[in-house]
Amino acid sequence: MSMGEHLKTIRKFLNLNQTDFGARINLSQTTIGQYEKETRPITERVISQLVAEYNINEEYLRHGTGEMFVSHRADLVTELATKLQLTQREQQLLLAYSTIPADKREDFLNFVQDFIIKLQELKNKTNHLS
Repeated sequence: MSMGEHLKTIRKFLNLNQTDFGARINLSQTTIGQYEKETRPITERVISQLVAEYNINEEYLRHGTGEMFVSHRADLVTELATKLQLTQREQQLLLAYSTIPADKREDFLNFVQDFIIKLQELKNKTNHLS
C-alpha cells in the first residue's frame, strides 16, 4: 500500500470524513482527497502535523509498518519524563502543554514569554528600590 492509502486507512479508522480530518490541521477536503489519491505529494510539514495531531506512527503512515498509532500521550510523557529525569511538576507541565491544540501553542508560548519578561522587569524594579 502507498502513503495515500495509509492516510485513508487512518482517516477511516478514526471515523472522520476528509473535511473533518483535514480541518484539524487546516487542510481542505480537496487537499486530503488529493493526498489519498496521490495526485498531490504529502509534504514533510503535513506529515509532521498529522503525526502530532492524531498520534500517528510515522512509520505506519510512510511504510505501513508497525502500529497505526503511537502510545497514548500520557504514556509518551511518562517515558520522556523518565528519560529526562523530570520532576512530577515538570511532567505535569509537559502533559498539559501537549494537550494544547497545535495551532494555539504559539499563542501560549508568547504569553509565557511576555509573563517572564514582566516578572524580570518587576524583579529589576524591586532590586533598584532596595
